[in-house]
Amino acid sequence: MANDTTKTKSSELPRVSMFLFVFQQQDYIEEAISGALAQDYGNLQIVISDDASTDNSAAMIAQAIRDYQGPHDIKVNVNPTNLGIGEHFKHIMNNLIDGELVVAAAGDDISSSKRVSRIVESWLENGKPDVIAHDLREFDQHGNNLDSDRTIQYQWQQNPLDVQPLQRMTNYLQDPFPLPFLGAALAYTRELYQRFEAPKWAPDYEDHLMYFRALLGGSIHYFREPLVRYRRHTANFTNRDKKVSTAVKRVPLGTTPLTVPMASFGQYRMHQLVCQQFEDYLKAIQLDRVCLDVDHFFKLWQNLNRRHDQLLSSYAGWRGKLALLTSDIKHFVNYLPWRWRYGVRQRAARISYLSPIRIIIFGASAAGQRALMQLPEQFEVVAFADNNSKLHGQKVLGIPVISPAQIGTRAYTFDSVLVASIYYFPIKQQLVEQLHVPISKVARASQALISEPSSAHTFRRNSKLVMVVLAAIIGVTITTIAAF
Repeated sequence: MANDTTKTKSSELPRVSMFLFVFQQQDYIEEAISGALAQDYGNLQIVISDDASTDNSAAMIAQAIRDYQGPHDIKVNVNPTNLGIGEHFKHIMNNLIDGELVVAAAGDDISSSKRVSRIVESWLENGKPDVIAHDLREFDQHGNNLDSDRTIQYQWQQNPLDVQPLQRMTNYLQDPFPLPFLGAALAYTRELYQRFEAPKWAPDYEDHLMYFRALLGGSIHYFREPLVRYRRHTANFTNRDKKVSTAVKRVPLGTTPLTVPMASFGQYRMHQLVCQQFEDYLKAIQLDRVCLDVDHFFKLWQNLNRRHDQLLSSYAGWRGKLALLTSDIKHFVNYLPWRWRYGVRQRAARISYLSPIRIIIFGASAAGQRALMQLPEQFEVVAFADNNSKLHGQKVLGIPVISPAQIGTRAYTFDSVLVASIYYFPIKQQLVEQLHVPISKVARASQALISEPSSAHTFRRNSKLVMVVLAAIIGVTITTIAAF
């Protein structure tokens, strides 16, 4: 009877999946598995997944669970070939787990026996947030406690939950490292993962991936209780790139092949992460989870563009350098007349392997035109919308001008309407109340984006002065020559 009662109580608990990442961790995997099997939570699935380790990890996993008779459901997976952290995480989330809540663990860390139960308790008390984090404690490969950088970080960092969600995103984009909550002390809902779909770029930083997704209109909770012993040793993932290595790896950058030295491979990993974050931000806009914040999106794109150029120039050989030079020359020539007129930088070229964000700029006047000029081509401007009927059917800077009533019609679909006008609030009212545009689709162009830079006046005034002086000099020269 006691067993039947226990099973009934367990079945009433939320289903939780706890997974262990394993790769080359034969010296530590036994303790990690022991910590997982000792969980005092019912209705728990434990997934132990080895990423084709070449040491004795797989055999030790089999030995550790051979005689297990406990209450948890155990699933063991051994990848036939090494996938790498990002693809391995993707495989686990897509194919191996069945829980509503997912608790992450590594094959070299040790979870407290009450880790899952405390996470679930806090998760339920706080309305089932998308991400739930807790404290950790560090120790070395010999089992000695450490007060290293992560422990100090958790003690001294500002709790991200103390600031508003929009500010959390700003803070992350300004200072993404170190991540506020390390993956070894993190849990997240399967729904959060599925909301954005499987990551196209499969970045190796799954904790950044899930935390960033939670920032995009999701919810986060953090409680100060150390439930994991986080092991620091020379084979940690964060230390691998610091090793001196002559090995190289062939990887793609869109359709361009790169040959990246393993000693510098972290640059490529970060590029993959930012690519995924860019795509996730766009997905959140399309799902109405967030309203477009041009500053946030622009910062993401700038970071990505910098990494793209760096990889192309460093590891794509002469073809990469030629491609960058060709792109720079093309855009300088194409946008030179506009730069002369507006006194602002040219639009930056689109990165072809990233999705564009389709926007309609509301306002075809000078403010809207300046906004167009300063946005990179990753912002695909499908049209200007304007209340001035005299402009309808015309083109401004090569972009069609439409009536506001045409917004959202089949010919002019969009991800966001960017209001480039000082009359933002009346236009917002018009879009939402009269045209039934979802309020989350109405974004505001910053003053910096639509205002004419003071340098532009000086640029044009000085340009005109130079032209007048040159004309005078030429006129005098011609008159002098004619006199002779």
